[in-house]
Amino acid sequence: MFQGVLERVRREASGPRALETVRALARFHRVQASPGYDQAADWMADQLEALGLGVEVEKVPGDGRTRSLGYLMPEGWECTHAIATFVDGDTRQRVCDYGAEKLSLILRSAPARGRYPIVVVDDGTEDANYAGVDVKGAVVLTGGVVQRVHQLAVVERGAAGLLYDGRRLLPPVRDRFDDPDALTYTSFWWNGEEPRAWGFVLSPRAGERVRERLRSGARPELDVEIESRAFTTDVPLLSTRIPGQAPGEVLILAHLCHPQPSANDNASGAAAVLECARVLAALRSRGELELGPSLRFLWVPELTGTYAWLAHDAARARGLLAAVNLDMVGQDQERCGSTLLVEHPPWFSASFGEELLVRVRERAVDWVRSYSGPGHYSRTRMAEVPYSGGSDHVVFTDPALGVPCPMLIQWPDRYYHTSHDTPDKTDPASLELAVRCAATYAAFVASAARPERHWLLDAVGRGARQRLLRAADAERAPWQLERERRRGLAGLGSLARLGVDAERVAAARRELEAFVQREGLQAGPGARPGSGSSARPARLVAAPLHDQRHLLPGFDRSDKETRERWHRLDAQAADAAVLASVAWYACDGRRTLGEIAEIAWLETGQEAPDFLATFFAATAKLGLSTWSEDDEAAAFDPDARDTAAR
Repeated sequence: MFQGVLERVRREASGPRALETVRALARFHRVQASPGYDQAADWMADQLEALGLGVEVEKVPGDGRTRSLGYLMPEGWECTHAIATFVDGDTRQRVCDYGAEKLSLILRSAPARGRYPIVVVDDGTEDANYAGVDVKGAVVLTGGVVQRVHQLAVVERGAAGLLYDGRRLLPPVRDRFDDPDALTYTSFWWNGEEPRAWGFVLSPRAGERVRERLRSGARPELDVEIESRAFTTDVPLLSTRIPGQAPGEVLILAHLCHPQPSANDNASGAAAVLECARVLAALRSRGELELGPSLRFLWVPELTGTYAWLAHDAARARGLLAAVNLDMVGQDQERCGSTLLVEHPPWFSASFGEELLVRVRERAVDWVRSYSGPGHYSRTRMAEVPYSGGSDHVVFTDPALGVPCPMLIQWPDRYYHTSHDTPDKTDPASLELAVRCAATYAAFVASAARPERHWLLDAVGRGARQRLLRAADAERAPWQLERERRRGLAGLGSLARLGVDAERVAAARRELEAFVQREGLQAGPGARPGSGSSARPARLVAAPLHDQRHLLPGFDRSDKETRERWHRLDAQAADAAVLASVAWYACDGRRTLGEIAEIAWLETGQEAPDFLATFFAATAKLGLSTWSEDDEAAAFDPDARDTAAR
C-alpha cells in the first residue's frame, strides 16, 4: 500500500546532500540554551527558506526556572575561555583547552580562577567513598556521575571543582580499551539557585596518567581559568509545515542540540528531517503527493524543546495523528558497530506506528542478491527492540498524550557522546535510508484514504499474530505470549486515531483473540505475578518524569534523606529507569499498585512491587503524585496521608 510513495521518495532522497547538512551542523556548538544552538537554528531556518518552505519559530524561556509539563527549561549558558594546566613540580602542561576542544570542559561550568590540589575519589557517588579523604578546596578526580559527585564533594564537603575521566562503556562495541583518547560529553544540569561548580574533562588515558602520578606520591595541582556566564534567554523551537486539505498533522522530529561536533547524535537526525522536508515538498509541488492532514517537521532541543512545544498548545497532541522520532540515524555501521533499530513503546501504548515503520524499513533497505541470484539479503543490520526511552518519543507515547511515535535509531555507537562523534563516522547510505523510512511513513499516514487505513488495520493484526507465534518458541514463553497478546490488542485499538470504524477495529481485536485460542497461544496458569497491593497512586503531572532526578520539581528543596532515597531507588533494581518510566506511564489514578506492577512485569519481565511502592512514595513526597484517600498509602509512605489530604 505504501510502495508507490516509497518509490517516489527513493527517487528524490539524497544521502550525500543530507551528509553535507551533518557536516554543516557539526560546526556549531549546539548546547541547549546557548548562542551556538541559536546559530544552528538560524542556519536551519535559512535552509528551509531556500527551499521555499515557511519557517515557524517559537521562543520559549531558557531561564532555569520555567517548567513545561513539569520539565525544567535550562538556563542560558556561554563560555568564552577555559583552560586547565597541570602543574607537577617544575612541569606545566595544558591538559584542557575549551577553545581547541569544546568537550574538555564540563558544560555549564561556573566561572573560576585559581590553583588547586588534585584528590582522587574512588567513584565519588557514595558517602563511603569519602571516608578518610579530605576534598575541601581541592579538585576531585572522578569517573563517577558528575552531578552526584558535585552534590557529595562540592556542595556537602567543600571541594572546589571536578576533573572527570569517566565514560559509558558499551561492550562489545566500546570497551575500556577502545578510543582511550576520546573526551566524554559531560554536563552539569542546574536546578534553581543551587550551589554551582566547575569542572574539566580528561580522556581515560590522560586521567590514568594523573592517577598514576598521585599513586607515586606526587602532589600535582591544577591551574584553572574559566570565563563563563549564565543568563536568561529565549530558546527557539523551529518547524515548518506542508499544508494538507484535512484537519490534523503528521510529525517528523529530531533534536538539534548537543555540543560540537555531535555528528551522529544528533546532527544526523536533524539533517534527515531536513531532507524529508525537502523530498516531500518536492513531491507535493510536482503533484506526486496528495495530502489529507498536513505534514510538520520539527527541530528542538532534546526533550526540553518537545515538552515546551507540546505545552505551548494543548491541542497539538490531540491534532497529531502520528509522529516519528529520528535520533542517531546516520552511523556508518561498520565503523560505529551500530544496528538500525525501531524502538517499540511499552506494550500498553502500542500503536499502528511501529508496525508501519517496520514494514516501510523492510522495503526501504537496499537488498543484495545471493551468489546464484534467487535469494536476497540486506547489508544493513536491523532489529526491533522494546522500550528504553531516552529521547523525544517518550513524551508523545505517554498515554497522557497517546500519540503514536516510534523511534528510528542506530545503536549502539562506539563514538556515542564523545569528541570522536565526527562527520567521518556518518554514512550517506544510512542517512538516505532514514529519510526513505521517515518520509514514506509520514506521507503514507497523511495521504491514507479508507482502503489504506483498512490495509494498515489488517497489517497490524498480521504483525501481532507473527509476534505471538515467535513468542510461543521464545524463552519464558508464557510471559512473552501474554505481552504480545496485549500489545496486539492495543495496536489494533490505536487505529481509531486514524478514523477507522470502531466496529471494524473491534472485529479485528476479536479475530486476534480467536487466533490466540485457536493456536493455543494463551499464557496459561502461573504466567502472571501476584495481584499485589490495592493502593492506587495518581500522578499529578501528565507527562513523563525527568530521568535526572535532581531536576524534578521540589527536589532542590528536599532534605538529604529524600535525595538519598531517590539515589537508592535508582540503584535498587536492574533497568530501574525503564521500570519507573513504565510505571509512571501506567499510573492513571484508577489502576492499583498491583495492576501497575503487572504492567511493568509484562514490559520488563521484572517483578518489582517493592520498587514501585517506593517509587510512588518518593513521587508523592515531592508532590508529583498522590494516593486515593481510601488507599492504605501509609504502608509505603508515612507522609502520604498528609500529602493526599493537602
